[in-house]
Amino acid sequence: MSESNLNGAIVWILVDHSAREAAYKEVAQLLESDGATVEIVTITEVLGSAARGAIAGGAERLLRGLRVAVQGRTDEDFLGAMRRARPDLLVITDARYARPLGLVETLTGINALQVGVVSDFQFGAEWLRSPFKGFVVPNQEFKTQLERNGVAGERVIVAGPAVESRFSNEVDREAVRKELKLGDQSVVLVRADTLETATLEKLVFQATLVEKKVRFVFHHQGDSAAAGTLRRAAAQYGLRALMFGKVPDLERYFAAADLVVAHPKEVFIPEIIAQDRPLLLVGDETGAPEQIEFLVRHGAARHVNDLLKLGAVLDDLIETGLQSAQEASDKLSGTSGAADVAEALKVALANREAWKTAAETHQEPVPEDEQNDSSPFEEIGGGGAQSSTTSAEYSGLSMAQARDQLANLIMQERDVERRLDEVQKQQERWRGRLNLAREWNEVDLADEAQGILRGYMAEAETIAKELEAIRRQKDKLKAAANPGAAESKRETDDPRVSDVEKRFRKMESESELEGLKDRIRREFGE
Repeated sequence: MSESNLNGAIVWILVDHSAREAAYKEVAQLLESDGATVEIVTITEVLGSAARGAIAGGAERLLRGLRVAVQGRTDEDFLGAMRRARPDLLVITDARYARPLGLVETLTGINALQVGVVSDFQFGAEWLRSPFKGFVVPNQEFKTQLERNGVAGERVIVAGPAVESRFSNEVDREAVRKELKLGDQSVVLVRADTLETATLEKLVFQATLVEKKVRFVFHHQGDSAAAGTLRRAAAQYGLRALMFGKVPDLERYFAAADLVVAHPKEVFIPEIIAQDRPLLLVGDETGAPEQIEFLVRHGAARHVNDLLKLGAVLDDLIETGLQSAQEASDKLSGTSGAADVAEALKVALANREAWKTAAETHQEPVPEDEQNDSSPFEEIGGGGAQSSTTSAEYSGLSMAQARDQLANLIMQERDVERRLDEVQKQQERWRGRLNLAREWNEVDLADEAQGILRGYMAEAETIAKELEAIRRQKDKLKAAANPGAAESKRETDDPRVSDVEKRFRKMESESELEGLKDRIRREFGE
């Protein structure tokens, strides 16, 4: 797009107080370099929260009383600011703003083109119902959904999400890891300040149960409450880890990690994906169900709602899933982040008159290494940098805590056992039907029964693995609650007996799965 198309164009980018603001400032700079006048308008959370349930009159009252921060003006009436600036383009970065902003033209007489820019991967009904005349979305899937909902395809541009160029630029991971002295083991970076205190404490304890060689690094972003919780929990549970606060080069820390653990509503998810880092999302789906579903379905993330399973999931991810998750993140990451979004908005500006008047089809720089021994990290939980991997290193879990967590695991174990029993009963039922169909020479019924039986066999194998993981967690909890007894047992056991016991336990834990596979082969002549 030529610069003349932007000359005189006034653009407002509406953002909230989050990490996204910095990314959109870069978008603004790129538009200004082509001749537009751009203002970042920080809009309060009040607008988004009230928009969900407000009737039209309520939304109008809200707009009339809304105060915003505009560049160079710390506090201003929203509608008055609109009349003063008379923007040609309103860029809305959160779907929650859609309903009240739909009244702007009525209340001000200003027919500004409103374009919705999706800032992350949380794309749901609020975006699909929004009355915006154009969209910038980070994935082709989202464009397809809008088109199916009646939005003209030429008004939906795939770009972004908007992240600062420093996050979308390539980082030398090995050099950064060496500079940060992170060693060669797997590094799990935990975004701690967005997690609740109780969740953070449980996460620290579950980290002690991880069997793989892992270095845990916690990022508290200067949050003193989160930092205090980490120090206390790490000391209590014996987790040796590192933590750090605000840094000017966060992209290097993300790049150095093998896995990032974060809340599903984490504001840095676009930046983490831009660095091709796999994600482990911890917490319930409230507020971000579509984002969780999208990232998990594409293989870029795993989701754990039940923290009692966190240790087993981490072990599994580190052993087998990191490479595929990294490749999935690479496919989802935008090529140039903020630059791509800026180019998309130039297209919207070039077509702003056509997009406003057409009939609506809507349905409802990295610091140099100083080569010294200083470190950005604070060591917590004993001064080392490596997580505990044996029960002998645990500081010990109280019996009350152990009983509480064991009770939850036992309930889960019983539920999984019931599911496995039910599936096995269905196997026997359909095995009988398969044999009956063969006896009666009913080939089509035999094929149908065979397919259903295969499904139940596969389901049983999955459930058996889940049951095995729960039982491993139970054993770890018991060892953590009474490390002295476990240590005494290790000291007195004959090495030959220990080896035999280990081999028998492995055989026992895998026997049911192998038995299922053998039965499949026997039944189907494979």
